[in-house]
Amino acid sequence: MKIVDLRNDLPPVPVADDNRHILRDVPHCREAVALMFQVPEEQIAGFVYFWVTRDGMAGAATVVIGDGVNAPISERFDEIAVPDTMDFNDWQVNGLTAKLGEPHQQIDFTFDGERVQLKGHYQAMHPPYAFSSHKDGCPPYYADDRTEQHGIVTGELIIDGRRIILNHFMQRDHSWGPRVWGLNQHYKWFHATAPDACVHFFEMQSFGKVLVRGYVAKEGVMSEITALDYNFEFDETMHHKSFDVVVTDAAGRKTDVRCKVFAKTQFEADPMIYLKEAATTLTIDGTNGTGWCEFCWNRNYFDFAKDYVGNYA
Repeated sequence: MKIVDLRNDLPPVPVADDNRHILRDVPHCREAVALMFQVPEEQIAGFVYFWVTRDGMAGAATVVIGDGVNAPISERFDEIAVPDTMDFNDWQVNGLTAKLGEPHQQIDFTFDGERVQLKGHYQAMHPPYAFSSHKDGCPPYYADDRTEQHGIVTGELIIDGRRIILNHFMQRDHSWGPRVWGLNQHYKWFHATAPDACVHFFEMQSFGKVLVRGYVAKEGVMSEITALDYNFEFDETMHHKSFDVVVTDAAGRKTDVRCKVFAKTQFEADPMIYLKEAATTLTIDGTNGTGWCEFCWNRNYFDFAKDYVGNYA
């Protein structure tokens, strides 16, 4: 799938939104980029995550999970002050670098940790999807706006000296604005990527409402999601282990996605919530691919509900 091959029924995302933003002077305001990758033949998956706060403090982290490593590996660079003039055309934070190429299409990045070193080139498969393109916009407590996109990462991943060549699917998330984690009762952040189709949705439960943003890109058309019909299974720790969904989009198509988790971890992002991360192998309408599914749980609810999962969930 190539960007030029798709007709998009969504408005284009401004070129400037691929780069760093001037953040508003409000609490919990930050800008962040997440790059998720899956290497199922090695039983390894992970992500690179970097951010900058409203007051110019920037940090970075990487996580590698799966049976291909003895235990989840998490490395983080402490926040440092960065100048207002530094942007994602030449981003450098300790051992993390990022350089944009053609807007909304390419990014080169490196992470030079003690146990994990990663050098990658991301090439987009389709135009970005902006939450602001939805008729109701982006929920303001999740960000001023955010974009989601699927692509291919090429390069290499080194784990404790073990070298793995990358030529795999990657999902890219970019958000800027307030991130008030504690307002999430629950959400599902879902990505599925195959050679000829991509699916993303973000189902959010806050203030008694269920909000959905997302898209399907396949058959030459990129179209916004209008409905979800899903089913999933938990393990004994209330971590999802499978996820199946039929997605309906504004073009009138139904897309069937069936996922099986092959790597999982919990990521500590905020004291109000738990993030249950899972890399998946999957099929989209029968075609093999990979993806990522993150469940967010309010900690008070999760700590109570987990003891009942065997009886009710």
